[in-house]
Amino acid sequence: MGVTVEMTVYEDRLQRLRARMEREGVDAMYLVMSGDLQYLTGVKRPPHNPTDDDKHGDELYGMYLTQERGPVFVVPRMGASDYVSEQSEGRDWIDDIIVIDEEDHPEDAASSLLERMGTPNRLAVSDRMWARALFLLRRVAPETCFCNARDLIVPMRAVKDEEETRIMQEAGRITDSAFSAVLKRLRLGMTDYDIAREIEHQLVLHGGSGVSFHTTVQICGADPAAAGGESVPVQPGSVIAFDFGVVYEGYVSDFGRTVFVGEPDQKFVEYHDAVMEAQSVAISAMRPGEVTAAELDRKARDVIDGRGWGDFFTHRLGHGIGIDVHEPPFLYQLDDTVLQEGMCFTVEPSIRIPGAVCVRVEDVVQVTPDGGSPFTSFSRDYLII
Repeated sequence: MGVTVEMTVYEDRLQRLRARMEREGVDAMYLVMSGDLQYLTGVKRPPHNPTDDDKHGDELYGMYLTQERGPVFVVPRMGASDYVSEQSEGRDWIDDIIVIDEEDHPEDAASSLLERMGTPNRLAVSDRMWARALFLLRRVAPETCFCNARDLIVPMRAVKDEEETRIMQEAGRITDSAFSAVLKRLRLGMTDYDIAREIEHQLVLHGGSGVSFHTTVQICGADPAAAGGESVPVQPGSVIAFDFGVVYEGYVSDFGRTVFVGEPDQKFVEYHDAVMEAQSVAISAMRPGEVTAAELDRKARDVIDGRGWGDFFTHRLGHGIGIDVHEPPFLYQLDDTVLQEGMCFTVEPSIRIPGAVCVRVEDVVQVTPDGGSPFTSFSRDYLII
């Protein structure tokens, strides 16, 4: 039954993409292994190595699609062909897999591919691709015009369907459970590094497949001289700001809370109240067709500005989220996208005073007719250990 559901989802997405390509006069598309490719085919990108591995054929590694043919995957023999083949098994909407062997010249492989797929007049490509891949494609198809595939796929990915919503809700549940377990293990003397490793352990223990970005634990508020090095220890009077997320079934969470070590002073309580109020105001306003991304950012910012701390809210209110941690649209002053039902965003106001204060909250929230619906439910009261 699972494969039948997938076929319906991915074939529908490919069909809708092809309709967009036809409307925009795009003959073909090349996507690197990415969130876009996963969204369209179900084939996930491989885990990143800490450094570039630069396999033979990497410049062509990805998926090719025309209005009539594909998806066709082109993969390096070393370290990639088995990975893609295993994920493609049972997915009948994937047309073929072409393997680049060590003796194959990438330019010959590119020429053969374009001849097979039909040399396009207009080719949409991933905006994050090897520069040498673009140079190669331009050499073998000098008459082809290139455009950004992102413009065609972003509007599709921005609105989550029921299955995507279910997965992201479960990612939120895993995040809540892992954070609860972490709080029970916090001790004086633990460093930011120690806490981050504990978070990552708990995320996997509670059902995640890994972290969705580098885990951040910021400890401030106590005697800075006690830090003494790169790692900062938890001390009486510390304030711990958390920023982390999990990967679950190819989708992600992004979460933040602020924890006080001992009873906080009144000023920190006021900072915390302002941040929580700003988030609450924004979440309440997340109704489809009634607010733009920029206006939502302004609503939250006005709360903190009204307390006199606007200069310390130094970043955008949030960002779209789904397969990738940061997806368009973005909740900041330059994005005039009107929110639609099913869109998902982080809502993450903060007050940051370098070296002294970091108070933040963050939840993934979905746009609904009744206002925002968070995927995490952990308490937003100030937390004391």
